[in-house]
Amino acid sequence: MKIAVLEKIEMSEDQKARLENAGTVQWFDSSTPEEINVRIKDADVVVVDWIDPSPFILNMKSPSLLALLSTGFGWVQHREEARKRGILIANVPAYSTEAVAEHLLGLILCVARRIATGDRAIRSGKCKKGNLRGIELTGRTLGIIGLGNIGSRLAQQATALGMRVVSYSRKQKKNKIAPDVSLDKLLNVSDVVAVCCPLNADSKMLLNHDRLARMKPGAILVSATWDVIDLAEIAPLLADGRLFGLGLDAAVEGSEIKIQEKLLEFENVVITPHVAFNTAESVRRQAAICIDNIEAFIQKKPQNIVN
Repeated sequence: MKIAVLEKIEMSEDQKARLENAGTVQWFDSSTPEEINVRIKDADVVVVDWIDPSPFILNMKSPSLLALLSTGFGWVQHREEARKRGILIANVPAYSTEAVAEHLLGLILCVARRIATGDRAIRSGKCKKGNLRGIELTGRTLGIIGLGNIGSRLAQQATALGMRVVSYSRKQKKNKIAPDVSLDKLLNVSDVVAVCCPLNADSKMLLNHDRLARMKPGAILVSATWDVIDLAEIAPLLADGRLFGLGLDAAVEGSEIKIQEKLLEFENVVITPHVAFNTAESVRRQAAICIDNIEAFIQKKPQNIVN
């Protein structure tokens, strides 16, 4: 089996040896579009992390495997056509559940207690504390949009802090600690709203102007999923105090950060550069599951196939 790793992937030496035991591996630190077309020509397995495979997936050999290092796959185009041609796509599910849930909780705490604002004040030599009064989470209600692996773990963490939890998902989850409610009710009653659902056709811009206007006055909004919130509608809610604050793990495309500059003017906005998944533990799991997928494909027992 020929395995083409099209970009620099973080793996331990043991993991690299394991992959090399599965087949003949070509390691590349980066690949231009022109180089990709040459490198995938005879590859039985193609491994990508940040590279968008949409432009070349239909040029892969048949049969073959596109091994993603991400959980999300909605951005990969031509999935059904690839399947028809014998090109399978495997994702890496649930590798960052703990990391993302903890990051979301961190964003909530950071906004609620004005932690980033205080840090900036100290660094600039300011000692005034008048704008640093926060709120306590105990006894407040967390509304989770999307009670999958990440949302369920965040619900457990919030419960440990003494929060009440409600949830909204496309399909009812019947979770005892995060009972199902309608989206409207969740927005009306939640002191904190956490977006945990994946981006898809149903969730894109789910929190539009009308739904954002239904949020409880003084609520906190956090998200590690991009394009579910219509960020163009957020600034007025922050300006007039209808939102206590906003926490985002921003989407980064190359060197471009997808964020409205207006949001950067608000002290009660906390933004991280798409790092919610990024812990030492999750990176190890990510590589391990990807290699599992490759070995399963070679053994003709494909797993985690998403097309």
